[in-house]
Amino acid sequence: MHQVHHEQIYYDDKRRRKIQRGHSILEFPLFTESKRNKYERSHRIMHFDDLLKILGEFGRYQQIRLFLICLVAIVCAFHAMNMVFVGAKPDYKCHVPSVNVSDPIFGNTTEKDFQDFLQSAGKCEIYDARETSKLILSGNYTLDGIKVNNGTVPKSKCTEWDYSREVYGPTIVTQFDLVCDKDWLRSTSKTLYFFGRLVGAVVFGQLSDILGRKPTLFTCLLMLLIVGSIASAAPNFYVFIPFYILQGAAQTGLFLVTFTLGTELVGPSYRLVAGFLVQSFYSIGYMTLSVLAYGIRDWRYIELAITLPVVLFVPYIWLLPESVRWLLSKHKEEEVKNIVRKVADTNKVDINEEMLEDLTKTDDKSETETTGRRYTLIDLCRPGMIFLSLNVWFNWLVNAMLYYGLSLGTDNLGGDPYINFCIAGAVEIPAYIMCILMLNPLGRRRPLFATMVVGGGACIASGFIEMIPLKITLAMIGKFCITASYAIIYLMAAEVFPTVVRNIGMGVSSMCARIGGMLAPQILELNRFWGPLPLILFGGLAIFSGALALLLPETSGKPLPQTMEDVTDPEKRKATEKGIDMTVCSPDSEKNGK
Repeated sequence: MHQVHHEQIYYDDKRRRKIQRGHSILEFPLFTESKRNKYERSHRIMHFDDLLKILGEFGRYQQIRLFLICLVAIVCAFHAMNMVFVGAKPDYKCHVPSVNVSDPIFGNTTEKDFQDFLQSAGKCEIYDARETSKLILSGNYTLDGIKVNNGTVPKSKCTEWDYSREVYGPTIVTQFDLVCDKDWLRSTSKTLYFFGRLVGAVVFGQLSDILGRKPTLFTCLLMLLIVGSIASAAPNFYVFIPFYILQGAAQTGLFLVTFTLGTELVGPSYRLVAGFLVQSFYSIGYMTLSVLAYGIRDWRYIELAITLPVVLFVPYIWLLPESVRWLLSKHKEEEVKNIVRKVADTNKVDINEEMLEDLTKTDDKSETETTGRRYTLIDLCRPGMIFLSLNVWFNWLVNAMLYYGLSLGTDNLGGDPYINFCIAGAVEIPAYIMCILMLNPLGRRRPLFATMVVGGGACIASGFIEMIPLKITLAMIGKFCITASYAIIYLMAAEVFPTVVRNIGMGVSSMCARIGGMLAPQILELNRFWGPLPLILFGGLAIFSGALALLLPETSGKPLPQTMEDVTDPEKRKATEKGIDMTVCSPDSEKNGK
């Protein structure tokens, strides 16, 4: 262990002032003498990020807890993508009851020949078996003669179907006959699932801020266990669908809390890595689901297999801490101190009680307290902000639409749908690695543009390719690029909105993503009119959205905008783009001692 001294040493280096505490170096903007004096009077107030630099931003304590959190992301992926196999539509044809063809007048016609003829009317209609038999028994027609002149045989709608078991086992399509007149219910069930995710994002996002991350996590886990188990035993579609909607709500709430816990656990230098680690384990769950579905086949047992592992997270009641950042926001000082002591002990760092006292003091005031006003969605729609807001929200919608469209549409590419789905999950991990490596040196805007344009072009090309291996390859290039662009716009949105409206902006962005997810299944159904149409629409929207991304400000290495004026005022915006903090360097702020 090393002892951290609480002494402070000040020194200037033209533009930056550094404060050294033992082994920790903290950087602050240049202070005037008046500001320095003000700081020295209040220097005992320590922010959690400052303390993490002393405790270790990604020490052993955080590594263990982050791994545990990442395991939850695997289950989240199970429930996010299970409709690919639970709602798969196998090949089918009308069911024909047994027919007696023993009469000599039928000649060499076998029962299978007779059934094949009746089913040749289509997948949703069937030739009337009794009328066909009458024509043959009359002696005026043979089966071959009827085939030539089949207009003489009336048709009727199918009421039962025979489903192929060559690729898929029982699914909700085969169980509830979601074909022909009921075919629209299959795509609607996926859209309703994403509607549940929209509800979950709103409800559980609020609950996690009110009740805390940990209680919300276990609420979502319990809800997922209950509704997933009931959905697996649903006797009909109309019982299944409300519980499937609730399953979507619980899944989204669980992932939002999981992601938040993971990123709030580590220091600022590792927050990006922590977020991508959670996403990478989500991709592992994505791939694992294809293996489970291939081995199990039956949709009811698939539902149980992805739901019951939730009980394995019961020990997290004792293993996972509440978010220190949330506890600080709720002024729960004793709980904060207990957790920080455990972190210090596990990371083998010595801290003293004065530092804990400094951490639990605060002189920060909310924007509402300091300005006397509350910001709303309307502020994001004012001149100077509306085009930026609409650009970000549209990018979220398109990225989510393509991400889920390409994920749910892997069975339309040809080849083995289980392998296609596994590859679609596997390409996400290198996409996240690429983001980690390139976002800081290249910025956000250009990689966002490049990934969306390349991904969109690959989708369009895939729609016109007949060779299955090449078609799949191009679709997976599109999935790789869209995974990367989705991660980039997620990060960019958090950096482009001013602090005073950031939560509102991110909340609307998340809602736009859910709407994009709701639209994806409906766009996939357009392939019944023209096979390449869904991929052309996906690709065209991606290219258009990528072009719009060039109009967004570059945020890499720039100070986060704090107020609306940081974005809407041209002079402040230019200063921000150059990395100058106007709130520190402006004459007015100097005069006011701010």
